[in-house]
Amino acid sequence: MVERNSNPEVDYERISILHDNAKFGYLGMTIAVSFLAVVIANFSTSRVAITWMSVVVISYLPRVSLSILFSRKSARREINKDNIGPWERHFFLSSILPFICFSAAVFMPYGESRFEAITYYAVIVMSLLAGGVLTYSTSLPALVLFMRLSMLPLIAMCYWMQEFMSVALGLTLTFAYFLLSRLMTRLEKLLLENITLKIENQHQSLTDPLTKLGNRRRLLLHIKDLIPVSLRRGEQFSIILLDIDHFKIFNDENGHSAGDKLLVELSKILVECSRDQDLVIRYGGEEFLLVLPSTSLEAASVLTERIRAVTKERTRATISAGLAMHSDQEGFEQLVQRADKSLYKAKESGRNKYVLAEAVSR
Repeated sequence: MVERNSNPEVDYERISILHDNAKFGYLGMTIAVSFLAVVIANFSTSRVAITWMSVVVISYLPRVSLSILFSRKSARREINKDNIGPWERHFFLSSILPFICFSAAVFMPYGESRFEAITYYAVIVMSLLAGGVLTYSTSLPALVLFMRLSMLPLIAMCYWMQEFMSVALGLTLTFAYFLLSRLMTRLEKLLLENITLKIENQHQSLTDPLTKLGNRRRLLLHIKDLIPVSLRRGEQFSIILLDIDHFKIFNDENGHSAGDKLLVELSKILVECSRDQDLVIRYGGEEFLLVLPSTSLEAASVLTERIRAVTKERTRATISAGLAMHSDQEGFEQLVQRADKSLYKAKESGRNKYVLAEAVSR
């Protein structure tokens, strides 16, 4: 399987779709295997049909287990854009043996009824490929693997029988194979473009256009996941609510263009000072909110002091901040309210400082 270089967010979306669609593939494969087992029993023997069907079912067990594992890890949010890559490779590798076992049906001892049996097999395979285009559409390697292992032995058998009708069927399937090969490449390209556009639209709706930071909508989505995870793990998180001191005066004296540049520069400082797992939000006009997972008030204080010092060094402005740590006794709005009261105290007491919110009584 060839590794592809692409956007991790695009990979996350398409591989998630691949595994989500797998359940429909199992349903289609179950129907196809059952019907083909009847065909084998009719044109060969029941013993051969049962043996073939058992081998196919057993060969699918590792891939089914993989799908179950993926679903469970996804539900626990243990799979993300940074670690999802290998799951496509696992899916591909666990599909090789089942596809080979399924295609072995073309080599069953059908005797004088071989052409008729092969015709039934061809109909089943083409029906499966139609479903496979939907099921494996976001993973070209898996789709090509399925097409090659199901069609190429069938085409070879058609030519090997050397009968007029079998050769005609082989030519038809060969033509269909090349058409599908071109179609699959184009289909994957269109799907990747659609996924990319979807992600870009999501980013635009979740991003502040000036500072390129997340907006309140992004915050709501983040908090929806953060609070349950923090409570489950028993880990507290802290927030920093800060704004620029005397920003209106700065705008009046230097112009709104300079004010925008100051906002952009402060945004860069916040991102540079924070960690990858921290969320930096433009909360209002000159107000910013940092959400810090697994962070105590002491650690948040250290970060705030660093931000305050760097801001004073790189700009002509200062910042004030209010800090609060989440308690399982309160919602996120109450947490922000406590941080806002602390920010107000910092403003009242002279600005260019931060104040810690009082702990929630238990």
